Amino acid sequence: MVPLVLLAVLAAALGGGASAQEDVPICVVANLPASVGEVDLDLVRRLFLLRQRFWPDGSAAHPVNLPASSGIRERFSQATFGESVKELVPYWNERYFHGTRPPPTVASEAAVLLFVERTPGGVGYVREPLTRGLPDGVRELLCVPAEDQSDPSSVPPSVNTG
Repeated sequence: MVPLVLLAVLAAALGGGASAQEDVPICVVANLPASVGEVDLDLVRRLFLLRQRFWPDGSAAHPVNLPASSGIRERFSQATFGESVKELVPYWNERYFHGTRPPPTVASEAAVLLFVERTPGGVGYVREPLTRGLPDGVRELLCVPAEDQSDPSSVPPSVNTG
């Protein structure tokens, strides 16, 4: 297990400014058995939108978000859903009226890693340098490259599809 102090120090070192956050890929990490196999962006999208609640092996998925004000969450949202955090508010309002709350929010990337480590089926996202030396049972599933909007085909379809 990576000492939490090391994670906190690394998180603080990486938080030195918006440009530092934008230059680093964001990686999805999860606490999953090897039997789950490869995971693609479409599955991650369905899990974070709570359109799918289970991993392919049948185990429960438990996504966790960073705060809505986080630049990392904004980049994750744009890359994963093709919409900003603000643009997703109507989606979550509609889901709420049907009895579904959004994934829980934790305060930092270190907290994301701790949640994922301690939660079987947990899934979250952090900047790529934090994926070095992940705790036992936690693995990197995929990474979203640093800001590259030059390829419009790389942006996923809109979430609000009715």
